Amino acid sequence: MTTDPGPKLHRHDGQPLRVVISSYGSEGDSAPLITLARHMQGHGDRVRLLLERDGADRARSLGLDAEALAGDLRAARRRAKGDPTLQLGFRRIAEWARQTRQAAEEADVVVGSGLGAQACQVAAAAAGRPFVGVTMFPIVPTSAFSSPLALLPVPRVVNRPTNALIQHLLWGAFGRALRPVYREWGMQPLPLRFDDHPTLCAVSPALLAEPTDWPASARVVGDLAEAVERGSADALTEGLDPDLLSFLDTGPAPVYVGFGSMAVPDADRVRDAVLGLARERRVVFSPGWSGVDLPSGPNLHVIARVPHDILFPRMAVIVHHGGAGTLHAAARAGVPQVIVPMGGDQSWWAGRAHAAGIAAAPVKVRGLDARRLGDAVIEAGTRAPRAREVAAEMASEDGCDAVDRAIHSAATR
Repeated sequence: MTTDPGPKLHRHDGQPLRVVISSYGSEGDSAPLITLARHMQGHGDRVRLLLERDGADRARSLGLDAEALAGDLRAARRRAKGDPTLQLGFRRIAEWARQTRQAAEEADVVVGSGLGAQACQVAAAAAGRPFVGVTMFPIVPTSAFSSPLALLPVPRVVNRPTNALIQHLLWGAFGRALRPVYREWGMQPLPLRFDDHPTLCAVSPALLAEPTDWPASARVVGDLAEAVERGSADALTEGLDPDLLSFLDTGPAPVYVGFGSMAVPDADRVRDAVLGLARERRVVFSPGWSGVDLPSGPNLHVIARVPHDILFPRMAVIVHHGGAGTLHAAARAGVPQVIVPMGGDQSWWAGRAHAAGIAAAPVKVRGLDARRLGDAVIEAGTRAPRAREVAAEMASEDGCDAVDRAIHSAATR
């Protein structure tokens, strides 16, 4: 990743750029933006992050200026039977807009992402600041593929209409929740447009080619990954506790199993599947927000949070929920995947990874058991050569630098 900002990254008055980055979502939404903030601050910019509570806590632990947006996603997922994320968004989006506008008044540019992106765009307009959208999956309508949020596959001929319909439905629903803010600020509701501000899709071109029918303002720029120096053995052990290192060093490469910020719908089923897999393979298990409680054993090592870019290169197969962040980290590591999608855009990502040849056929969480999981791990292992090829393609990408430059360009305009 480049460390020289170059002349294009300096504002015309020579002062550091003041940036607000606001996003509500789980770790897969927050972590890439934290990486982007660290990248920009390394160039001397001043960045303020507004994130979901867990993300804000992590950002502050890394020395970043961060504020928690209203709402507690972890608690909401723990209480709800389904995924409460959208419902939480409808309840809280007006508060997110107010928090973002307050920060925007002291900024030069506003970057919005995740569930609260519309709130960020409204706040930027109210404050008279340029807006840059950053997405972790494609949202701009196209005929090249179906919407990641479509509940069912659709014929190619209706790809673009389906994409457009879903975006209009979401924009309208959140717009209704933002009516109090529009009234307070004396604004007319903003129309849904993708051609009047940069919309940067932080996805690897190795996994998603940029559609030819997107407007010039929309681009696929690569994922927002923090570079990990691979030049020495120390780089691959930094951040790993001694017990984990001992487990890794005393046998063949294990299978990683983790579901990030997802509360799994049937914790007992997932628990039994992981235990069954551990009877046949060495397993590293990361509980995350899953609610799956497992003890470590001879063939099973349970871990807390460990940076994916450090841990994943030492795995044989990576089993996860299909979040874009975890999928990209596994792809960068060159390790084949098994995806057990649980909601949102995860089924779409599972299909993309399978089609790219880096993942086994997706496994439904409702039908998960030790046999199905074990079979999927075996299938994934046959895709290791293709996984290494994709990792080599991704090695030259620098999504953080591309977004950094786009933000500076928007500020100068």
